[in-house]
Formats: sequence, C-alpha cells, structure tokens
Amino acid sequence: MKRLRFAWPYGVVTALPLLLFGPFLLGLRVLYWGTIEFQFYPWHALAADALRAGHLPLWNPLLGNGTPLLANYQSAVLYPPNWLALVLPLDLVQPWLAALHLAWAGAGMVALTRRLKLPAISQAISGLAFGMSQYLVSRVSFLSINATVAWLPWIVCLVEYQVQLGLPGAVCAPRARLRAALLLAACVAAQLLAGHAQTTWYTLLLAAAWGGWRLLSLEQAGARARARTVLWCVAAIGAGGLMAAIQLLPTAELLRQSPRASAAAFDFVMTYSFSPWRLLTLVAPDLLGNPARGQFFGYGNYWEDAIYVGLLPLLLAMGMATKTAVQWFRRRDARVGDGARGLPTFLIALAALSLLLGLGRNTPVFPFLYWHIPTFNLFQAPTRIMVWFEFALALLAGLGAAAWKPPQGWALYWTHLGAAGAAAMAVVGLIAWLRISPSTQTGLQIQTMGRALALAGLALFLCALLSLTLQAKAGRRWAVAVVAFVALDLWFANAGLNPGALPDLYRQPPVSAATVGAALGGHRLLYFPNDEDTVKYDRFVSFKSFGPADLAYGARDSLLADGSARAGLASANNFEPLVSARYAAFMDVISSTRSGALLRLMDVALIASPAPLSLEHVADSASGGVRFYRAPGVPQRVWQPRHILTVAGPAEAQAALADPNFDPAETLILEVDDAANTAAATPFRPSAAATTIPVTFEQAGWLLLADTDYPGWVASVDGQPVLVRHGDLAFRAVAVPAGAHTVVFDYEPTSLRAGLVLTLIGLGLVLGMAAWSADWGRGWVGGRPNAKR
Repeated sequence: MKRLRFAWPYGVVTALPLLLFGPFLLGLRVLYWGTIEFQFYPWHALAADALRAGHLPLWNPLLGNGTPLLANYQSAVLYPPNWLALVLPLDLVQPWLAALHLAWAGAGMVALTRRLKLPAISQAISGLAFGMSQYLVSRVSFLSINATVAWLPWIVCLVEYQVQLGLPGAVCAPRARLRAALLLAACVAAQLLAGHAQTTWYTLLLAAAWGGWRLLSLEQAGARARARTVLWCVAAIGAGGLMAAIQLLPTAELLRQSPRASAAAFDFVMTYSFSPWRLLTLVAPDLLGNPARGQFFGYGNYWEDAIYVGLLPLLLAMGMATKTAVQWFRRRDARVGDGARGLPTFLIALAALSLLLGLGRNTPVFPFLYWHIPTFNLFQAPTRIMVWFEFALALLAGLGAAAWKPPQGWALYWTHLGAAGAAAMAVVGLIAWLRISPSTQTGLQIQTMGRALALAGLALFLCALLSLTLQAKAGRRWAVAVVAFVALDLWFANAGLNPGALPDLYRQPPVSAATVGAALGGHRLLYFPNDEDTVKYDRFVSFKSFGPADLAYGARDSLLADGSARAGLASANNFEPLVSARYAAFMDVISSTRSGALLRLMDVALIASPAPLSLEHVADSASGGVRFYRAPGVPQRVWQPRHILTVAGPAEAQAALADPNFDPAETLILEVDDAANTAAATPFRPSAAATTIPVTFEQAGWLLLADTDYPGWVASVDGQPVLVRHGDLAFRAVAVPAGAHTVVFDYEPTSLRAGLVLTLIGLGLVLGMAAWSADWGRGWVGGRPNAKR
C-alpha cells in the first residue's frame, strides 16, 4: 500500500497521454499533420537509414542541392530515444515517443511537487495540468518541442534538489551532491540533444531564476553555502553541455552560415505573438473555435496560443494567487516545504513576466528587447515563452490543492453563487449551441461560442460541487473524483488536436513518385517558393481547420517540402529552419527571375506548380492539383565553364546571377573576398559518401559542382588536395589542370571532430564521477535529501 500511495500520481500522469494517443500507439493511426509529414518524418527516416548503413547522417544530398543533416538541430539525430527507429517502424515510434514525452513532462512535475513536499493530490493535479496542458499536447506534431519541453520540470526539480542539499541542517555526504549534479547534467544533455534550442534556452533561464530565488530566500544560509550550490549547478549544466557538444558545435557552425547568424528578421521573430483574446480560452478552450472541430476563428493558429491547463487547476491556481495577494496586504510570507519562502509570489511573477513577453509585438516590451538584448532576436514566436506561464499555473494549482479547504462563511456564499452562475452560463450556452443556425459565418461563430460556454458552465458547476462536497478530512473517493475530473477535462479538451491518418500513408510510396522519378532521371525537382507556399498552406495545411485525413495523401503525392526526400527524389527546395545564407540568396534570385539558366545550373529537370505553365507537361499529382513540368534546357550537376568572372563578394555574385545574360556554361562567378581561400587544402581519405567525378579538360580550367558549398567540404584532384571555392555564389568550384582527371568531393566537418572530442571528455568525466559515487543510496529526485547516517 505504501508503494501504491507513492506511485499513483506517476501512474495517473503516465496513463492519460497513453490513453489519449491509444489509436496511434496501437498502430491504427499515424501522426502526419504539418511539420511531421513535411519535416520530421523525412529527417528521421533519412537519419535512420544512414545509421543502419553504418555511418553518421552528416549530409543530406536530397534536399536544397545538399544540406547538413546532423547539424540540423531539430532533426535530433543524436537524441537517444530517436534511435528506436533503428529497430521499430518510424511511423509507430513517433507517436510512442510523443506520448511518452508528455508522460515524462507530467512525471517531472510530480517529482518537483513531491520535492516541495506537497500532498499526493497536488502532485497529480500539477502533473496533469502541465503534462497534458494544451501547450504541450497541441504541439505534439512539432516533435522537437514535444521532446525538449518534457525535460523542463526535471531540470528545475534537480536544481531544487541541489538547493535542498545545501540547506542549513541538511547534512549530506559530498557524494549525494555529486549524484544530484550527475542527474542534472544528464537531463541537460538530453534536453540539448532533443532538438529545440528555444525551449532549452527558456528552460535554463527558468532554472537560473528558480535557483536564484531559492538561494535568496534562504536567509539563514551563509554566502559560502550559497556559492557552493551555485557552483554545483553551474558545473552540472556545463557538463551537460559538454556531453552534447557533438551536436552543438555542428549546429553552431550551421547557424553562423545561415541568414540568422547575427539576428533573425524582426517580422519573422514577432510571428505568433500571443493574442490577448486567447486568455479567455483558459476557461473555455474552444471559445474561438478549434481546427479539430471544424473551424478556428482566432488570430494566427490554434496551437501557438493554446494555454488551457484544465478548469479546476486554473481555479486552484487563481485561489492560491488570491490567497497570496491577501498575504501581501497582511505582510505575511507564504512558506512551502523546507522553508521555501514566497513560492506563490515567485510563480505569480513568473506567470506575469511570461505573459508580458509572450504578447510579443502587442506591447513595446518584446520589440525593445529584440533591438537591445541578445538572444531575443534569434527565435521565432514570442508566444512559446508561455511555457513559463503553463509551468507557473500548474505549480500554483498544486499549491492551491494543498491549501484547499471546505468553504465557510463568505467562501461558502460565493461558492453557491458561483454554482448558480455556472448553471446559468451552461443553459445560455446550450441554447445558443442548439438554436443558432450555422448557415452563416456569424451564426457558426455564435454556435461555436455557445458550445464552449455550455461546456465551461457545466465544468464550473462540477468544480463548485467538488468544493461543496469537500470534508474537513478529504476522503479517498473525493480525491479520486477530483483527479478523474481533471483528467477527463484535459482529455476532452485535447481530443482531436493531433489528427491521424491510416498507416499506409508512410508505408506506401507517393503515387506520383514513379512517374516523376523517371522524368527526373537523377536530376532535381523544384517548387518556386511562392508556389510551394500556395500549395502547402492553401490546399493542405490550413490553420483554421485540419480537414479530412485525405489531405495528407495529397501532400505526400505532391512531393512538398522535404517529402520528396522520403521518396528518394532529389529536390532543390529545402524546408528546414536553418539553411546556408548563400543558398537562400540563390533561391531569392530564382524566385524573382525564374531564370531558365539558373534552373539548369541547379540541375533542375522538373518544376512543380499549382498553376498552368507554358512548359511540357510531364505528370500530375494523384491529388492536390499539382502538375509537374519539364524545366527549360538541359540540366547539369557538373559544369566546365569557359570563362571566369571575378567579383568582390556574395552580394556582387548574387547581382551577376540575376543578369539575364548569365550563362552557366560560359561563365563561372568567383569571389575575391572568398573565405574558402584562407583554408589550407589537406589530404583526406574519401568516405563511402564521397562524390567522384571523372573529367577531361583540354586546357586548365575550373569545375563547378552544383551542390551547396559548406564548411567541411574538401576536394582532391587525382588524390591531391585542392582548395574548394564558392562558385556561382552557392556551389563548389575547384581548379583542374589540363588532361583526364578524377575529382573527389567529401564532407569532413571539423566541427564534428571537435564536438566529438569534447563529448568524449564530458562522458569520461561524468562516467568517472558516477563510478566514484556508485552507492546511490536513497537520493532519488522525488524524495528527501540524504540524511546523515
């Protein structure tokens, strides 16, 4: 029985996401909507294929004329849970990992609330409110956020653990602090490898704020004790970063090469600023509609601003906030657990700060930070910082549950009044839901709001009923009813937010792949950027309604975004968060000029378009209205231009490409200010993925390979290393003497080697320390600090 009382909150927060995703976990449905089909499935499939073949997936030759794969942070190639795809079908692995990460997030909140010595019902409510919040569940299709945010409560919990180990009177052996530090390092490393830098950055800021507040609240602790705790935490986070260096260094190199090297564009960063109207959805999540239930009427998209944590957790959090406000006026301090003074105050401040920043362009605060404070100009979607808001609400809900008492006096009066008001709300909403005709847009909106208000009124009435039935000593049945109500509420709110398709979506190749592949003949496919956006967002991915699952098949057969790589077809498009700045500049020229010469230069044989083109029609997609046309001229991947045009730098090269008279067969554009010239050519042994090109030159000249140039690419002519130059802005050029020769290009990123060395050092240190502290004792994260023996 003791074990059951200990484990049941973990069981509840684990069971609910597994039940919610039951059809996916049984293989009856597959996740597909948006980024999964367009990005994550192709990335993970390519990575798994490369790993099965016995080599790291460093480079992806099928997208964007070649692009880094491992360095693509969101592909999370080195995140250990993703390796399940090596032994199980990827379409089954992805929903299992998504559901288990939701469970892991909830379990982390249980561990944290247990560390704060809150009762079991508080642990379950906080775990459900965070792990099953709409912030997390609605973002499941964004697999890198789903995986990364799950580690947030664990990291905060382990920071709290370190603080408690350093409390005055909490005598513990140095090995206990080391064990806690090793756990923190492991969690930080796992989050860094999970693939979403923005969420990791917000997690580390939250952990620093939590640790700083806790240390400042320990008035009885000396400066030396506080300093030791800070050093333990910093060392643990540093060790975690060291272990993840094999991923971080290649990604940092890609960031330096991208247009976001110094800052992302202002409008890009401010996209998806939190809409103030969505605060109403804390009470009624579908008040502005829901794409899973027909239509969303709000600003932007549903999931970026989704913040519902459950109605009862919200009321408990508000009750705790109100109680805290009263204590402020009475000049009293709220204490929780081991003398943690002012936890509710900290959480209220955290929620307010998160909301203020999440509003993005809707206030002058975030724009000011964008222009003046580093890191605020790197990430898209200010609303994603609302993860702090969700964390604060979930923990406040747990505190509120711990302080929940039978209503008396004015509290009893207001509870009765609230129950009556909730019943009235439910009746009015029900009338609007059932009586208003949805034949017009206005009628549909009123009906949608009526349904949401009816359900919210019913839920509020049940919350009042639970409060009125609370006894001085809450019984087990009442606690079960409370947790069951929270679970049912969150299950219903989240149902349908992750639509599913039949398993054959991924197990069958695109219907158009055979015809298009034959017409490509080993060359590349291209969507002009505007046409790709039109097909993607106007036909298959609407932010207003998910639509039928059949749309997934249309998107698949249209070979959109990175989906062409899934079919083994090369594409000049690249739907990845970070791309080379030179490649992006080249695509800008292509988009503005639609030059046939540049299409030939990119080795483009077919153009996909939703609109009729005056070109030879080759094939149609099975659905979606996309046609494939033969590009003008003869595409080539290897060029031997006759003349050299030397320009000052990338901007001048881009202008020369836009010249209508540019002919890639005649002219090669080289740059005087070419960073590649400063790198010494070094001998190398070609890998299995090397590109070998036999060529014959009548006289000394230049060879251009129409693959994206990128740091780490090396070349040799007849085994002798040669310098790789930027050719025609974005591609690779090498000088070749007269005669018959063999040119070899291979990818050997120094960032990977340096990262591997640092990772091995970090692993060695951590494993050595773990061996030294092998007696783990009872210092688990959800319990109490080790006592003196």
